[in-house]
Amino acid sequence: MSDQNGRYRLEFACECVSVCSGYSDPWAGIAQKKLLPAGTKEEILKIVAQEPRTVAQIAKAMDLSQPSIHTHVREMIESELLRESSEMEKQYPSERYYEPNFPVVKADEVAEFEAICREASELVAGLFEKNSKRLEKAFDKTSLAERGWTFEDLGQFLFARIQRGARHLLEERGVFPSRQKHKNGVDWVFWAEEKNGK
Repeated sequence: MSDQNGRYRLEFACECVSVCSGYSDPWAGIAQKKLLPAGTKEEILKIVAQEPRTVAQIAKAMDLSQPSIHTHVREMIESELLRESSEMEKQYPSERYYEPNFPVVKADEVAEFEAICREASELVAGLFEKNSKRLEKAFDKTSLAERGWTFEDLGQFLFARIQRGARHLLEERGVFPSRQKHKNGVDWVFWAEEKNGK
């Protein structure tokens, strides 16, 4: 495969590992542009996902200096990972509360979707299994076996192709939003899921 300049390139199992952009995974830009480069920014997101907080509150919760947290918060606002919360009542006019600038699906909300998602997963898994013989025949027509690979080695690749293709179709049909260009020029769609007890 080549890029728009005709250069040879590879698409990896996770597009996030590549420095190239323009793949199908809409969250890849977060990792490719290193918007969450270290644990501190991730910890800030965990804290403000529970409830909006000020720089002082975040610093206290993390046992770090306010100037250090302020720097991280400023960078996260510039990359649009954080936004100022409008739901918190301010005690002082200059007080600013911050929250994630992407959906955080709470554990009880995840539970609402669980049965439907499980059912859909069963259907997708069944379709994959149903088509495995056809996929295996296609594998036999490639040179992969001559190069020492088995059909089983390609299972995750094939599933990723199907999953990415389905996402692309749903974007084309307007069911999913496409990745969005943010103020700093990075394209992404992002979310987080709260895990029970963590």
